[in-house]
Amino acid sequence: MDHKPPAKLGPGRYIALTTYDADGTSKTTRVWATTVGGLEYVVADVNSAKVARINANPEVQVADCGHDGVENGPMQPARARVLGPEFTRVTINWLQLTYGWLFRTLMKVERGKVDKKVAIAIKLTSNR
Repeated sequence: MDHKPPAKLGPGRYIALTTYDADGTSKTTRVWATTVGGLEYVVADVNSAKVARINANPEVQVADCGHDGVENGPMQPARARVLGPEFTRVTINWLQLTYGWLFRTLMKVERGKVDKKVAIAIKLTSNR
């Protein structure tokens, strides 16, 4: 399947992504995000606890936040889905288009680790 990023994306921003352990304990992390087709897309390490929590419980909360992780708005309920490996590269490309040199620099530092990344699609379950 040939994926091509859209020519123009919405403004780049970070989101605070809250996932839940099996016992219901919440864990919030700041992630790079881009919006494409009404969904938020992020990447994470394939073996991260965040990915394991999403696979176990796709119900998450998201909020806009700054680069420091401080939330700029209320948490919104959402549903996350870990995507197949064919979506990782296209999601990284979308993030590079959104964030420009900053994200490209991060990817250069992590060169060789792309195969250890996974894309996650997040859909809000209520209106913002």
